[in-house]
Amino acid sequence: MRTLLLTTVLLVLLCSTQVLTLRCYTCEEADADCKQETECPPSSMYCRTVVTVETVTRTCEEICASGVNVYCCQGDLCEN
Repeated sequence: MRTLLLTTVLLVLLCSTQVLTLRCYTCEEADADCKQETECPPSSMYCRTVVTVETVTRTCEEICASGVNVYCCQGDLCEN
């Protein structure tokens, strides 16, 4: 019984340490249809969108500071 409990606890711990990667919309060229779904590197914690009069760019970022025309979010495919 003790072995079963220990095995169950170990399995739960192993499963809970999976690295979840963020998914963001990205684009290689600045355009209005910037909606390519991308799995970000493990170090990326933010999806960043930069909007100007002529362009929209979206990237995965380790650090992001929202500001004028710069929008940051931390959920999968969160840039709308």
